[in-house]
Amino acid sequence: MKRLIIAILVLLVAVSAFAAPLRVYVGEFNAVGVQSKDDTKVVLQSLLASRLSGDKLLAVSSAAESDLVVTGTYIAIGKQYNIDAVAKTTAGQTVARTFVQGEGGQDALFTATGKLAEKLSADLLKQQAAGAIPLAAQLPAALPVRPANSDIVRSALPVTNGDLQRVQQGDIIKPQAFYRGAPNKGEIKRLDGMFNLLTVGSTDANGKRELFMASDRTVQLVREGESRPITGFSLGPNDKILSLDYVDADGSSKPALYVSVVKGGEVASQIWELKNNKLVKLAEDIPYFFRAIALAGGPLKLYAQEQGRKADRYYGDVYEVALQGKKIVKKTRIPMPRYGNVYSFNQFKHPNGELLTVVYHEENYLIVYDKDQNELWRSNDAFGGSELFYKVEDDAMINPTTDKYRWFFMNQRILVTKQQEILVGKNEGFFVVGNARMYKKGAVYSLYWNGAALEEVWRTKDTQNYMPDFAFDEAKSELLLLQLTQREDVLMRTKGATALQIKKVE
Repeated sequence: MKRLIIAILVLLVAVSAFAAPLRVYVGEFNAVGVQSKDDTKVVLQSLLASRLSGDKLLAVSSAAESDLVVTGTYIAIGKQYNIDAVAKTTAGQTVARTFVQGEGGQDALFTATGKLAEKLSADLLKQQAAGAIPLAAQLPAALPVRPANSDIVRSALPVTNGDLQRVQQGDIIKPQAFYRGAPNKGEIKRLDGMFNLLTVGSTDANGKRELFMASDRTVQLVREGESRPITGFSLGPNDKILSLDYVDADGSSKPALYVSVVKGGEVASQIWELKNNKLVKLAEDIPYFFRAIALAGGPLKLYAQEQGRKADRYYGDVYEVALQGKKIVKKTRIPMPRYGNVYSFNQFKHPNGELLTVVYHEENYLIVYDKDQNELWRSNDAFGGSELFYKVEDDAMINPTTDKYRWFFMNQRILVTKQQEILVGKNEGFFVVGNARMYKKGAVYSLYWNGAALEEVWRTKDTQNYMPDFAFDEAKSELLLLQLTQREDVLMRTKGATALQIKKVE
């Protein structure tokens, strides 16, 4: 009798759950190949939400109250368009994926979104009837939310029979399997000037880091927690700094500062050494782009690549290089997959030991390649994003653009930790059209290769400012975030301001 009562109760819960409409939250869409990306994202989100609502589906206003979260990508090439949509449970399990495509560009959005909603609705109801969609009311209660001073959305993932079960808490989404503890709010320091680049130097006797920061034509060395520069230097009006790296490249145990510079459109990099709290120039007009990278979380080494011509920004292979005297000597060649260059790649190890390469696509999507340079995976979301650029005169640009310059934008670093987590920045903006870019918020994401795709491990909450660069001190488990808090005005009444924020990640 007792078993019969329990069976009846279970049946009643199942019937009532099925009778209730499936609650769907339509999240932000990505838009590729359109001019007004932000407007298109909002339109798609609103249109799909309204067309998914009905007797059996209910579009809700937040992911917290939903059974499913729908995201997607809109791609336009000329008049051709394609809209992909994927529906996942609140636990991150994919339950449906569909698409529509056709002609008409943005003029066909209304019709296309209706067709997408019809296909997605049919798939979702089919999955629900098969019992493949657990309702939010059936899921275990969430853990307490983050403390008021937390900067992380954390996912405490207890391990049960080898499976990770995600429960969200805080401002960093983080599985306990990778990290334990809660991050501190960290310190923040305001600095005068608009800085684009950051690299960590040595640590003094008091445990304070020395930090090199660069604007377009100046470099400053500051001590952590202070705003007054220790030393620095400036370049000429035709010069522009593109990257900044501090690394021991000659085996002397005395790191040097490698400054990638373009002068009148030609790469003319410089090397500086810190002596008695003064930066002394060792070499200049070096025809290489530099980048210090810890491949697969290994030792930090210096890499270089030559400048290309016209549309080909980079030329030839990437090499590990060494400093001998005042000359750069090539050592090991690093084969680059498609879209790979000295600024867009890093490597990490598959759980089985295979070395994989991750690069930024031209549109900032992440792509993972195997050792034979075959593409294994490509992200749906764009990462990176930078306002830092340089331009080169190119007569081929005059007719199509009326601009005699070809513009080249730099990108965020890709860092890999000893635990093989991939750290990438992600800037998003309210004005990103052609050569005009102005980002308004940024975050750092930690991703991990699960054998098939890069999966999010944790992320910082969004800054309320553009994040031009970041660094990770793995020894101290601290993130250093550079944020542009005040822009230089047109009349030059203010030189702008930057903030350096340090966050603990445990």
